[in-house]
Amino acid sequence: MLRLRTSDFELFDRQRELFEILRCPYCGGPLELVESLFHRRSGDEISDGILGCHCCIFPVVDGIPVLHLQPNATAARDQMQAEHPEQALRTMVGLESEAEASAFEAVAASEASTYRETVEALGPNFEGGYFLYRFSDPTYVVAEAVVRAVARAVLGDRRRAIDICGGSGHLTRSLLDLSSSPPVLADLYFAKIWLARRFTAPGCVPVCCDGNAPMPFARGAFAFAMCTDAFMYIWTKRQFVGEMARLIDDPSADPGAVLIGHTHNERTWSPSHGQPLSPEGYAALFETLPPRVFAESNLFADVVAGGPLDLSRQDSKETLDGDPAVTLVATGRHDVFVRHQLDANRPVSGEFRLNPLYEVEANGDSVRLRLRFPSEDYEEEYGACRQYLPDEAVVHRAALDTLPGGAVPAVLADLAKRRVILDLPKRYY
Repeated sequence: MLRLRTSDFELFDRQRELFEILRCPYCGGPLELVESLFHRRSGDEISDGILGCHCCIFPVVDGIPVLHLQPNATAARDQMQAEHPEQALRTMVGLESEAEASAFEAVAASEASTYRETVEALGPNFEGGYFLYRFSDPTYVVAEAVVRAVARAVLGDRRRAIDICGGSGHLTRSLLDLSSSPPVLADLYFAKIWLARRFTAPGCVPVCCDGNAPMPFARGAFAFAMCTDAFMYIWTKRQFVGEMARLIDDPSADPGAVLIGHTHNERTWSPSHGQPLSPEGYAALFETLPPRVFAESNLFADVVAGGPLDLSRQDSKETLDGDPAVTLVATGRHDVFVRHQLDANRPVSGEFRLNPLYEVEANGDSVRLRLRFPSEDYEEEYGACRQYLPDEAVVHRAALDTLPGGAVPAVLADLAKRRVILDLPKRYY
């Protein structure tokens, strides 16, 4: 049986503030614990139970509200009502057999387990390979820079951000030091946000919800709403953008911002196309906020060059039409559309380690690092990382042996700048 760890309970301190902004995605009513049904608490916080509104009831599974009505959610709700919270967790994580469940629960119960081990325990159908290498892929490199530039301008150290369709929280992690209010991570796939809370972005507030339905949050609950590398897979795009605008609509506060990053362009080919629109099609979705559309390749070039990130640019139609992906920023603030310096001395949030894309070949006092992609498909889609990741590098063994650590030795500083050495979450691999 999977039991919660002490560190998990510490994360529930944020639950009370979350419940103040949660709303039913269908009737818009506030959500409260149904005291007459099975529930478990850790102190004042709900670890398992049932939330109710005017129209529906939803489960809280392992401290995470599940606010949609897809089959796994309704099954978990029934299991929770029947007082089987461990079974509800298995259902939401997607463990179908007893063998799968036992393997996952053994890994999850260990304080020493890593992100990689836990992903592997989730089985071959989980997108583990993609996520493991996320911190140095080109789409992440661009998105991290844009997210931090825009979020820093609008959050003001205290306002809240939301990462919608944020997967297992790699970009959510980039928001954690920008505001005292922890970011919300929203995604349909429970296992991903469970991983984010435990490994990738500890301190975030996870909510399991459906991006193709109305968002389960109050109007104006956030100053910054973002969705990166996922919007082209959303079918209800007009509703989605309208909901993002609603989430930052607080007339009593300074204007917020909406960011849609790395969404594919229907006028070019992509190996994972989704249901993309043209650049002007994306822009037309914004009815209440003025959007600016950026060709992602230009933003990528800014980042690879070391900055500044030029959000004052206005790309031509020809430039936008020819780019495989675009980024959209919508806000009424003028201080967003300027040139932003990239973070030079960002605080370490995890530990410095070797990029998992590199193989290590020992040779006496030296070590040769070789770039190795996990598959041909990965190389085809993310091969632009070669603009900053060298094919090979030779380093002193003694310098590499200082990793993992909280600082980068001076002799490895250039490799850290080129993302051969990364600030990774603790126990990442």
